[in-house]
Amino acid sequence: MEFNQVTDSPRVRIGVLQHEDEMTFRATGGFVGFDLNGKKVFEGKKEYAYKITHDTSDAGEIRYAVRMHIRGSEREANERIGEWKSSGVETTKLQVGQKIPLGGGKVYDNREFWILSGTFFSEDEAEAHRRSLPDFGGMKVVPVITRPARGDLHLEGLVVKGGIRLVPANKSGRFILDNIRVGIGFHWDHRESQEYEEDLAFYIDRYGKITAVNIIDLETYLSAVNSSEMVPDCSAEFLKSQTIVARSTVFATAGKHHFGDPFDLCADDHCQCFHGSAAIEARSAKAGKLTRGEVLIYEDRVCDARYAKVCGGVGESYRNVWDDQDIPYLTKFYDGPETPESLPDLTEETNVRAFLEAPPGVFCNPKEYPLPDYLREAHRHFDWQVGYMPEESGFRWEVRYTSEELEAVVEEKAHLGLGVIKDIVPLERGESGRLIYAKLIGENGEKIIGKELEIRRVLSKSHLYSSLFVVDKEMNAQGELQAFVLKGGGWGHGVGLCQVGAEIMGEQGYPYDQILYHYYPGSRLKHLYK
Repeated sequence: MEFNQVTDSPRVRIGVLQHEDEMTFRATGGFVGFDLNGKKVFEGKKEYAYKITHDTSDAGEIRYAVRMHIRGSEREANERIGEWKSSGVETTKLQVGQKIPLGGGKVYDNREFWILSGTFFSEDEAEAHRRSLPDFGGMKVVPVITRPARGDLHLEGLVVKGGIRLVPANKSGRFILDNIRVGIGFHWDHRESQEYEEDLAFYIDRYGKITAVNIIDLETYLSAVNSSEMVPDCSAEFLKSQTIVARSTVFATAGKHHFGDPFDLCADDHCQCFHGSAAIEARSAKAGKLTRGEVLIYEDRVCDARYAKVCGGVGESYRNVWDDQDIPYLTKFYDGPETPESLPDLTEETNVRAFLEAPPGVFCNPKEYPLPDYLREAHRHFDWQVGYMPEESGFRWEVRYTSEELEAVVEEKAHLGLGVIKDIVPLERGESGRLIYAKLIGENGEKIIGKELEIRRVLSKSHLYSSLFVVDKEMNAQGELQAFVLKGGGWGHGVGLCQVGAEIMGEQGYPYDQILYHYYPGSRLKHLYK
């Protein structure tokens, strides 16, 4: 991130299009291009279709390691390294994150330590090592760049080494970039043109291809995120909540999810959705102004404020979805006005089916709290290719696979060589009922998959709505397995703010601070700048 000399908020670098061989763009006004040393190298004109390419690029030298743990302090990291060393496993630590500049000389430091195991020449080798370790689902294969990529960019006869930054000649100037990929890997994956204000940069990335980055004031970016993540017709209190959550996410995660890339966050679901400046609506911008500089804090650190579309009734704990950290403000919650005296233990298999079939009267239950028309209509726009969804919100859903279909999906997504799938066996569930680990039994053997995202990815052509599901088997007249029916609830990982539930809370008159404290218990609000 960069210090913004005009405002106290920083400028954030958003990776809007990655790993392409060529890109096309145009500008609504004149602009100037600078090389990586800040030297003026190009002048552009409005409404001309420019193409930027590369032809002498060398991919970087990339090695792969298994990220075993994430720790906030060097002391904690060293303790974990010592524990692994005593068990015969060599590990190293890597500091990631940033010191983020604010106004008045203030700096926010979000850095943390990753504990890494191994140095591998391929992702497959690293993945095999990951699966050999205990509790492998909480670990992740990460690239480590040992030599950066090299190459030249070509723009209208200009050859520039490494990258070029384009700056509009006036504040109203915009860049329009074509072929932006939206919803990567999900069932709404598609390409579109998007519009960006402030600076647009192109870099040779780690693969020797081109990555485009929009460098934009954080508060402007947040207004677009608000309209990109949910429809801007949502209640004012929800929009304030979503803005604060998105702002907190930036401060907590910048430089981590894309360590080694020339940007802070990407523009898609992997980080948070940003569909460009044209996505900004007046209501979203107002929510940003009313909460300017405000973030969620826990013990003097900005909260890593995760959020998902629909929790399904009960929220999940961070450690059951990602790595082995206990994060007190990302834990189980009941998504209703009052938590019942006795909740079913959804880590127990026998309780999950009853919870799905007779759901509680929580905020995200559309039968208890009907969706506003604008939200129901927004969900209708999606193409539900992966199954039948009885409720538009994704609160409860159902997916059916024949045995042959499931075999093909599993082999395409995970290459496990299991052959015909005979059974899906739940092994461990989290507090929301979401599967942490499951066992796939096939004609050629069995494999364990997990955690939550891997289960959703392996058991779907794109991604299942969530890992909160039970499995029914359809048998033919001869007693042979014919199909699997997955009956589930929720859309997304279920950790932190439930977007549909939070919007209903806003519609019911809850102020934004109560909404946030409902989903992030123990947190508090603080202004980093005004």
